[in-house]
Amino acid sequence: MHLATFIQRWGLLRVFALSGFISIIGISMISGYIYFSFLQQNLLQREMLISSEFIQSVSLINKPEAYFAGSTSIDDKKAIEELFYHVVGIPDVFRTNVFDANYKIIWSNDSTVIGKTFRDNEELDLAYQGKGIFNKAKADEHKKLEHDFLPDDIDQFIESYIPVWNENREQVIGVVELYKSPRALFETLDRGRNLVAWVSLLGGLILYGLLYWVARIAHQQIETQRNRIKQASSHSVELTEQSLRRISSDLQAGPVQSIESAVNRLDSILGQEVDAQTPVKPDNNAVSKIRSALKDALNEIRRISLGLEIPELKDLSARDAILQVIEKHEKRTSTRVGKQLDQVPETLNNAIKICIYRLVQEGLRNAYRHGGGIGQYVGVSVKGPQLILTIGETGHDINIDDQERIYDNESQGLRGMRERVQSLGGDFYITRNPKSSGINLHAYLPIGD
Repeated sequence: MHLATFIQRWGLLRVFALSGFISIIGISMISGYIYFSFLQQNLLQREMLISSEFIQSVSLINKPEAYFAGSTSIDDKKAIEELFYHVVGIPDVFRTNVFDANYKIIWSNDSTVIGKTFRDNEELDLAYQGKGIFNKAKADEHKKLEHDFLPDDIDQFIESYIPVWNENREQVIGVVELYKSPRALFETLDRGRNLVAWVSLLGGLILYGLLYWVARIAHQQIETQRNRIKQASSHSVELTEQSLRRISSDLQAGPVQSIESAVNRLDSILGQEVDAQTPVKPDNNAVSKIRSALKDALNEIRRISLGLEIPELKDLSARDAILQVIEKHEKRTSTRVGKQLDQVPETLNNAIKICIYRLVQEGLRNAYRHGGGIGQYVGVSVKGPQLILTIGETGHDINIDDQERIYDNESQGLRGMRERVQSLGGDFYITRNPKSSGINLHAYLPIGD
């Protein structure tokens, strides 16, 4: 289905209401998520930087560089233990691992990992390069084996890898791995997440409400203008039909009668005698030609006038008008027309009825001209605010696979049908008959809710 057709069937305001709500609320929630993620990232990074600065300060005071390098002297060991105790005393820390320069754990809360080496760790590699690393994780989502020690009361935690520099801050001499569970920070982040979500949602709803209000006012103005245009188009259609009726009446009263009179006089002349003894012997050949030409002209004018004439439709239902066109067509062409008219509305404005009358008239004329009257069909259905008129035939031998090429080859009659439908705010389509090689004409006419 084309987008324009979808919008027309649903209504511009309904399409905006649905798409606008989805897009605005979606954008608001995504924006809120991005903002909260940025805020959370910066708060957690700030938390890690504070711990890093504290560890570095303690390291500068205790000078544990020798112990990190492998010294086993009592003084060096005492210095490193001071560092350990200060690190363990950091608020919310429940696990600490200290690595020397060779990826070996030289101190830990868990004595079973002391002396072990962990080299297959990208985060640890980055820390040895001087980069502080932190990750926020949940206890039930951890993937590392070393997380099996997590206490039962820990729901979420921060895992940080903090480099320890030498006194001149020229080289990383070790890494401290901290596991923290700052409950106050997590509670603040949870409240912040909820606040950002509600503010984003409320802001999106307010924005959507304002835009919908503006769109509704614009839609009402558009509908007002459209109704005025429709009224003007309807009036124009009626004026056109009045003019056609007047032309038809003038043809019948003027040239038709004159030509008919001339034909009658010629018929009289051909059999008239001047007196009883001397019959008139006119040029029978010439008179016959005149008579034949006048008769042809008379028939042509009658055909034109009958095509221009349309019955008074104000007191005629749309269904009766369609049946009248079909009956005339069947008599004129000695063909049959299938019909499905159960859904024709009882009441339609005069402009719509005139349009339907002309469409069926021209559509059946084309069906007979191009398809020989084979499989002629007229159907009416109603979907929402639209009446769908379908005129089809199955005798038109075409070899066209797409609708656009049919449009390119449509005749002046089809263009006129399209323009007539569009002047009333409708749509006109041509499609291949799905069961044969014929074509179907589809007119979508607005009839209101």
